[in-house]
Amino acid sequence: MKATDFEYRHQTLVHQFIVAAAFLTYLVDREDIVWRFVKDSSAPRGFERLLFIVATVFIVVGAAICTSARVCRRPESAIGMEACRHLHRSRYFGDLLYAIGLASLFPLWGFIILVASETLRVFRLIQGEDPRTRNLLSHMLPTALPLIPPAAQEFHSGWGKAFRQETVKWGLFLTMVVFVITLKDRVAEVLAAASFLIGLLLNAPILRSLGASP
Repeated sequence: MKATDFEYRHQTLVHQFIVAAAFLTYLVDREDIVWRFVKDSSAPRGFERLLFIVATVFIVVGAAICTSARVCRRPESAIGMEACRHLHRSRYFGDLLYAIGLASLFPLWGFIILVASETLRVFRLIQGEDPRTRNLLSHMLPTALPLIPPAAQEFHSGWGKAFRQETVKWGLFLTMVVFVITLKDRVAEVLAAASFLIGLLLNAPILRSLGASP
């Protein structure tokens, strides 16, 4: 059940395919899973807002975990390497929390496809992650400990890069905040599409190379 090399090297692409498959369920069912289960309740709008608040919490916690995991610095010792490895693995848990929150916007079958597929993807990655990560991080270990601590500018650039890489997640968080307030599907659709496009542009290879240049 280990992930293939393609799955490991193209995790974002595989995730996007899964989200696209879940989104396509809108072609046969326009009713999201939350509204499906609250529409016949005594206070449907109240329950809908409450459940979407919970989904928003899942998304922001997942985004925070994934962003923090991407800021793992160059390890300076074997202990640092082990800590970095555990931080790296926490990203999978963040991805899963994010997927559950995002799935609340989809119809029933879209929810099932997204959560089940992301759970399987994460499980497969974890199964084959340890030896890969040890090998990767072992090459990151310096031959000698640095005499000067990393500059503040380097620290901030690491966080900036991490936020850029997780632009879509943070954009979806803002989308959910607005949606919880308005409960208007069209607003959520427009903001979600904008988040995806902005994330795609910010992480385009040409822009990454420009950002990396001195």
